[in-house]
Amino acid sequence: MTPLDSILLFGAVAIPAWLAGFPLRGWLARRGILDLPKAYSSHDRPVPRGGGLLVVVAFFGWFFFGSHEDLPAIGWVGLGTLAVAAISFRDDIQHQSRRLRFAIYTVAAAIFVFALRHHPAFGAWGPFWLFAPWLWLWVAGYANALNFIDGIDGLAGSQAVGALLFGAVICLFAEPTGAAGELAALQLVLAGAMAGFLGHNLPRARLFLGDVGSIATGFLLAAVAVLAALTLGWQVGLAMAALHLGPVLDTGITLLRRMIQGQPVYERHREFFFHRAIRSGRSHLSVTLTEAAIQAGGGGLLLVACQQPVPTFFLAIGGLAAVWLIFFGWCEWRFRRSRVAGK
Repeated sequence: MTPLDSILLFGAVAIPAWLAGFPLRGWLARRGILDLPKAYSSHDRPVPRGGGLLVVVAFFGWFFFGSHEDLPAIGWVGLGTLAVAAISFRDDIQHQSRRLRFAIYTVAAAIFVFALRHHPAFGAWGPFWLFAPWLWLWVAGYANALNFIDGIDGLAGSQAVGALLFGAVICLFAEPTGAAGELAALQLVLAGAMAGFLGHNLPRARLFLGDVGSIATGFLLAAVAVLAALTLGWQVGLAMAALHLGPVLDTGITLLRRMIQGQPVYERHREFFFHRAIRSGRSHLSVTLTEAAIQAGGGGLLLVACQQPVPTFFLAIGGLAAVWLIFFGWCEWRFRRSRVAGK
């Protein structure tokens, strides 16, 4: 896949997705599939939710018409995405049991990971049972992590687009044909669909991803990193996973803090670091653009680091994690200072 092919594929999905967003917004509003403002919300008016259908439809378009014969267990990725998207969209329409949703997410991730048990990569890495729990935790956990950070305009979508575009480039640098080309094409399709959605989510949201978008996209992004690790090498897969350090660290630290404080982990709240930046006076757009800039810088760093020796590679990941932590520390500092000033 040439650079021109990549640009054309991205544009061929992004423009129709953006155009499709207009009738989708109207249909969702007429059906009453709206996100109403609540105590933990960052918006002050009803907004249609379910824009993630654009991404799900784009994935299945690639799944049924694209090339993916070199990707292991891709059928199980498709089935898992269908299950996750179906229960999530049902929840967007009418609240579903948290236990039911959690069970479907985790079972879908477990089935996908189990389907990989005979892949030859495990012969080089070690026994499958040693890695399976971590792969399952990654896929199931990131599906929830992207959902957790979908709390302000453009944040989850821009993080996904950045990760997908840099992930596609990392794959093409590793190998321009075969599994790498197929993974790159998938990521460009998803990035195009998400970019089309962002046209309705920035600078002020007229459409939300909804759970159908954030959770299904998180599931897909995590699965893509696993497939890259198996087909292109663990270093490529780990680099693609590290593209998601922002959502992972924000979610992990925030939920750990709530556990320590004895607060419910899955109860809706406004305690993530991006929420704290907003509550300190920053706008949605400024926080989203700042995190997008960190994502872009990290993507460039990881692209170079993939070609370096292992110690340098891990140093780059550590440096990127440090940048995210510094940013989150700044968000916390602003939030605490604003509370003191408010008193």
